[in-house]
Amino acid sequence: MEQEQEQAARYGAFERAQDRAAYEGLRDLVLARAGRTVEAIDLHAIGEELDVETRCLEHALVRLHAESLVIRDEWGTYRASPLTVELADGLFDARTAIEIGVIDSRIDEIALAELAVLEDFARQLASIVKEPLPDLARFLATSHDYHTHLVGLAHSQPLTEAYLRLGISKLWRASIADLDWWNLFDVQHHTALTAALRERDRKRAKALVYEHHLQVKTLVRDVIRAGGGSL
Repeated sequence: MEQEQEQAARYGAFERAQDRAAYEGLRDLVLARAGRTVEAIDLHAIGEELDVETRCLEHALVRLHAESLVIRDEWGTYRASPLTVELADGLFDARTAIEIGVIDSRIDEIALAELAVLEDFARQLASIVKEPLPDLARFLATSHDYHTHLVGLAHSQPLTEAYLRLGISKLWRASIADLDWWNLFDVQHHTALTAALRERDRKRAKALVYEHHLQVKTLVRDVIRAGGGSL
């Protein structure tokens, strides 16, 4: 009996790993092809590419449809959703609400070791933008790590996963790669926010998050509009 339970537990863990791999892999591919909405999503081909079962991809597709990252036409064909101002605004607003909630509930309890991690990320970001040719991919990856760690202060895996599902920088980063993007971002945001967190200044920390949210949202709106209204 114990052996059967152990086998069932292993099988359940394998199924969950397959579902996660299918969702994350399909989501990355959808974000990479957004804007090319004429292309139908071929689950069989994607299953071979990702080495996951089609059944798992079907479940992932339902989740992505619920998240508005794919659209389904009248014939039941799924395609990547174009990134519009409305979709981007909704995703940014949701991410901001999560960060504000974490700050509200955790700012008085953030350990010094956690603040040190955030400060290290902030220093890395400041260093990147001082380089002769700042690397956008590195900047966005480090910024992603900073904000993920910030949300992780809530010690809630479901909340962190929900936050990560709202990230869409892969959709618009290519549109600013050839610009002097370091002059478009508030590159001091992470340093200032970390200082406010260390000082337990809830009002200042929340104001910085809202300011950054508006700045990035405005930048992405301009990118989308420059692209004809969608990406």
